[in-house]
Amino acid sequence: MFLTSDELLELTGYKLASAQRRWLARRGYPFETNASGKPRVLRLYLQQRLCAQHERELGAMPDFDAIR
Repeated sequence: MFLTSDELLELTGYKLASAQRRWLARRGYPFETNASGKPRVLRLYLQQRLCAQHERELGAMPDFDAIR
C-alpha cells in the first residue's frame, strides 16, 4: 500500500524523514506522515505518476507509423 523506507530513500535520496518530506513537498507528491513523522506515499500514486510521465515522453516521439 505505501512505499517502504528503502523505497522512499531510493526515491528521494534522503534518509532523514524531514528531508524526505521537504523533497516530496517541493515536487508535489501527496503524502501523509505517521506518528513518528515519517512520510507515507501511496505506491499506487507513484505508479500512476511515473506512468503518466512515461506516456508524455512517448507522446513527444515521432509517429513513424504515419509515414506508411
